[in-house]
Amino acid sequence: MIWILLKLIYTRGLSIKRWSNFPRIEDVTPLDNAWYVIHVALFLAYLEEKHGKKPVDKEYIIKRVMFDLFKSLVLSDINSWTRDYINKIDGEIMTKLEKRVEEYLFSFEWWEFIKEDMKKILWATDKKLENEIILASKKFAGYNECLVNSRVFLFTYDVAMDQIQDYFDKNKSKLHCLKQLVNNDDYKKYLGHIRRLSHCKRWSGRKRNYDVSVMSHLVMVTFISYVLWNLENIEWEANYDVYKLMLRSLYHDIPEAITWDIITPTKKAIPWFRKVLEEVEKKMMNDYFFVYVWDDYKKMITDYMLEPFFWSEWELAKKADIISAMFEAKIERDTWNPEFNNIYRSIKKDVNDFSMISCDHFLKEIIMSFEEDYSDLDLGKDVK
Repeated sequence: MIWILLKLIYTRGLSIKRWSNFPRIEDVTPLDNAWYVIHVALFLAYLEEKHGKKPVDKEYIIKRVMFDLFKSLVLSDINSWTRDYINKIDGEIMTKLEKRVEEYLFSFEWWEFIKEDMKKILWATDKKLENEIILASKKFAGYNECLVNSRVFLFTYDVAMDQIQDYFDKNKSKLHCLKQLVNNDDYKKYLGHIRRLSHCKRWSGRKRNYDVSVMSHLVMVTFISYVLWNLENIEWEANYDVYKLMLRSLYHDIPEAITWDIITPTKKAIPWFRKVLEEVEKKMMNDYFFVYVWDDYKKMITDYMLEPFFWSEWELAKKADIISAMFEAKIERDTWNPEFNNIYRSIKKDVNDFSMISCDHFLKEIIMSFEEDYSDLDLGKDVK
């Protein structure tokens, strides 16, 4: 089953475009949106704990948005605006339909420990605050998408923006962190710089059939990290912290929003160039990024951004990063892009040299199943 989720991420997750029935000047994929929602939600969680004095389960937030992404990829032909109208006519039908999707996904044979964790997250009944933060983050992400496109296509996005603004007006008094966000331009600038990652493309010097933004890549790495963690901790009794591991996966490429990605051959051209770049990265992040947030927030996230592979969790996060690159290259090779033939073989060899049982699963089981066709996904089938 994991291979189906991965293939959904690497195909539908990249080919579907939000606001596809609107004229637009930027394309936002479901993966871009999911990562931005997670980041906004984590920032809101920080504000809620700092100013609202309420503890927030941030691990739940990351997993919930990630698992909801899978459902949205199956229900890819129903956008959020249409869902709102459906709910006005029948307030229960979307809940029933999503329940049907969950049952369908869980009907496949796959690792029980991951399936049980997904059920625990998706069916939780005691996460009211966290779910409110996630909804607020989705609205904020949608508003920013509307705002960008409305600058060119006047009036087209007015109704959607008015509806989201109405949500802000009604809920900012109930949700302390939302009030903090919508009333603070510095916070909006910080999150605005974060959005630049959706325009930073990986493999930018090569022709792509499936464009992958850095933002989308971070979601892929986070899910792969999560799978590796399950295999290492539950199957082989390792001792990784899944929350810290997912944070490293989510944050590690954020500096590229400011510095852009300088390729490895350039970094190696002069022996001390890499060291100079590390100092430049820190200074640019301080000048153009951290200036908008509190010092305690900067301290909390700096290592995840600037030293993502320094602590014990680096091992799985870095390996997930490389495994994700392997799947990105495989998708290109499998769609007849010859530029990625050698790239795929080279990265696959690197993964084969990792000497970790969890990584071997991706090579010996998942990558082989990846060749199969998932196009017969049919919610009309009987669910066992």
